[in-house]
Amino acid sequence: MKIAVLLETNYSGGGSFTHSVNTCYDLNRFKKNKDNIIVYTQFEHNYEILKKLKIPTKLFAHSFIDKLILKLSIFKIFRSILSILNIKLSIENNLIKNQFNLIFFPVLSNTALCIKNLKFVSTLLDLEHFKHSKFPEITFEEFKYREKLYFHSLNKSEIVITSSESIKKNLCKHYNISKSKVLIIPYTPSNLFTEKAINKQFIKKYKKIRNYFFYPAQIWGHKNHIVILKAAKILREKNIKVNLIFSGRDRGYKKVLDKFINKNNLKNIFFTGFLSSGEMHFIYKNCKGVVFPTLWGPNAIPPLETWSYKKPLIYNNRFEDDVTSGTALVGDIKNPYYIANSINKILNNRYNKNFIIKGYNKLQIVKKNSKKSYINLNRKIQSLVK
Repeated sequence: MKIAVLLETNYSGGGSFTHSVNTCYDLNRFKKNKDNIIVYTQFEHNYEILKKLKIPTKLFAHSFIDKLILKLSIFKIFRSILSILNIKLSIENNLIKNQFNLIFFPVLSNTALCIKNLKFVSTLLDLEHFKHSKFPEITFEEFKYREKLYFHSLNKSEIVITSSESIKKNLCKHYNISKSKVLIIPYTPSNLFTEKAINKQFIKKYKKIRNYFFYPAQIWGHKNHIVILKAAKILREKNIKVNLIFSGRDRGYKKVLDKFINKNNLKNIFFTGFLSSGEMHFIYKNCKGVVFPTLWGPNAIPPLETWSYKKPLIYNNRFEDDVTSGTALVGDIKNPYYIANSINKILNNRYNKNFIIKGYNKLQIVKKNSKKSYINLNRKIQSLVK
């Protein structure tokens, strides 16, 4: 069995990239002995990252014609014309020529719309585009695009991977997918974080910041950074100083945060921008705690990473994922007073140490379940070529 994993997410793509690399890593770790799994990526930096993880990887490039096909593939009539003319992407021709049996998409892309002959496995990360009316980053046009992509790709997929029972339930109902076709593989922490190759200037700058709280998330509206800033204002009014570090690229929402910071004269707020794996390790390792008030879900990777570093976690009380009562401080993440009170508890060493123990133990269960799911996935994949 020859499997090609298409890693089309850029290394600075946040959680989707972390998940994609974890998928590449685990597919190789838990593969059948005779399986030949090779990752194909068009980004040289991705290639270098996977090379360090000793994951077999090849670089590929889309031709001008490929890029045109990918752009127009969202239109059903165009896909029909391609099918009649039997026109395929260069990458599919290449994989067929090299006798690959299956394509694996860690994240869905337009490439899935263009695959003609090879079988493929899809991954659906979330269904948060349903909330398009609530956040500026998901326009109605983006909603329509995702719906077209998902309806086509999920129904054409041999297997659909998702990360939680609630997503599986909703996708099966909405996209009319058989439950037997969908496999749940839980998220796991990043395999990239390391103490190696940390920039000395970075260490010099951030080691001076004490008792800081970390929010590992790109700057989107749905990430809800604003509630943390409102909590910082509440704490300042009580003469409680708090340092906050926000990582991740600005996705157009930072100007809103800057306006609030300037208007309220908030201090000790640090935006790092994109962090390398070594820098992420440093910030996680030395933080006082992690605040994760995202309004999207139902699950995410940073809470698991928080447990792996045995750090206090401030989280939502939706209880839709592995974070349950007794593994973190949980509450209404739209309420800045909840965030402020939780931060204050941690600053005053009133965070229940059993939360850290239970969170770490829960993480070990998640990892075991993930391994079992990959072994199950292997069985399903093997049955596809019989």
